[in-house]
Amino acid sequence: MNKINTLFEPDIDLSIFKPYTIDCSKCCGLCCVALYFSKIDGFPDNKNAGIPCNHLQHDYKCKIHSTLSKRGLKGCMAYDCFGAGQQITSHLAEPPNWKVLSSKETKTIFDSFSNIMQVHQVLWYLTVASTLGLEKSEKEQISLLLNQGKELTSQSLEILQNMDIKSFREKSSLVLRKICLNIANKFSAHGKSDSNPNYMAKNFKQKNLIGKDFSMSLLIAANLEGANLLGANFLGADMRDTNIKNTDLSHSLFLTQIQINAARGNENTVLPPYLYAPISWQH
Repeated sequence: MNKINTLFEPDIDLSIFKPYTIDCSKCCGLCCVALYFSKIDGFPDNKNAGIPCNHLQHDYKCKIHSTLSKRGLKGCMAYDCFGAGQQITSHLAEPPNWKVLSSKETKTIFDSFSNIMQVHQVLWYLTVASTLGLEKSEKEQISLLLNQGKELTSQSLEILQNMDIKSFREKSSLVLRKICLNIANKFSAHGKSDSNPNYMAKNFKQKNLIGKDFSMSLLIAANLEGANLLGANFLGADMRDTNIKNTDLSHSLFLTQIQINAARGNENTVLPPYLYAPISWQH
């Protein structure tokens, strides 16, 4: 347990996650307009990018939001923009009427939204990393990248639309990969990732998976119920329909709200303090 205890800072300021946590009440329905929808992927209808969803109301609220779970619309329930929607909306002079905006105006908004969402996702991972008990040099690298990402996202829509985020993403990926490797090396039994990380429908129920590296793995419909996931790394893992009922993930690493929304949990699932249980788990 000493390895686990040294892996986390004793106190976390949850406010550092707020910019990358969705607040639909401050958004103009961007995800319901900008994105391509497919019924196969769990959305209500097939629609092209840039076309408002038929269920988006004038106040930007979803007409069927309360029945998403009943309708089995897993795409809608799982989606998370990492707070990009409310940030882009805050740049707009007035609430947009998606039916009358020019193609030039919508392109600026949608391209900016896409870029911000990608940067915010990286900033989420970096923020999680900043809460870990890392070496001083690693902390300094994380801090520099966080500042760089925040500077990128603080610009005007015209700049955000065309900004080059490739370099920032690549530098961040290298640092995060190194951190993940160092963490994995702390755990001789489970820390090393498999060469073929395909765990689709695999049964890990009540297994000891302390420090397990699940990064970039397929965990679709896998069973993690009651498993020991202290220090387990889920960076980029596909957790659609993963069973995490009666499971403690409070000290698992690099989880996102998208992963939690897509998984199957219950009232006994314990999450890190910066994530929340989806309403669908109550049914």
